Amino acid sequence: MNQERLAKLTGAVDAEELRRAIEALCLPFGSPKDIRLVPNRDSAEYVCFVELGSAKLNLSIIEEFGGFYFANGVAFRIPFKQPHG
Repeated sequence: MNQERLAKLTGAVDAEELRRAIEALCLPFGSPKDIRLVPNRDSAEYVCFVELGSAKLNLSIIEEFGGFYFANGVAFRIPFKQPHG
């Protein structure tokens, strides 16, 4: 993923803010049908699954942001900041 975009996503304070940021990035390709975030605390990242209105758009998303094909959509790994405590 583009380092500037990745830095913006990594800076999200919670999963909802991250979901909204991903949705905004995807809007030029069409409104996402589904965005799912799965936290992986062992590696301090979210695995993000995005499904657009058409599977034909997946290649455009992958070329623009990186990621990989997963089922009918695209998946990304996005690091998150661990809370200190």
